[in-house]
Amino acid sequence: MDNLQVLDGLRVLVVDDNPDNLELIQFILEQHNVQVTVVTSAHEALSTITLLKPNILISDIGMPIEDGYSLISKIRNLTQQVRQIPAIALTAHASIESRNLALDTGFSTYLAKPFDPDELIAVASNLAVEHKISAEKV
Repeated sequence: MDNLQVLDGLRVLVVDDNPDNLELIQFILEQHNVQVTVVTSAHEALSTITLLKPNILISDIGMPIEDGYSLISKIRNLTQQVRQIPAIALTAHASIESRNLALDTGFSTYLAKPFDPDELIAVASNLAVEHKISAEKV
């Protein structure tokens, strides 16, 4: 199975306060048969993640009220199954410091905005392969 086929049927939760970003990410992922759920806040993400138990989380960092750092910290303190979800940080801050902070806070990997759609797919599929995630495990 190649890296792109691994995305087929996976459940991904995407968190971003910008509806245009959500729509774009959803469109990109759905082109690879990913089941995408979108939410617009960390609060929504926390209530959705325990019900949905997604295979991968994609979260914006810079959100009002509660940012992505706070969200991932809370997720990493949830039940065993939920806290181990691989997570991609999305941020407009493309510095080494921002990348390190995202990884130190609990994100699995980091992607700077604006991103290339192929890069998003590559990062998500590599994460699925690294964590041995497949639709059969859902």
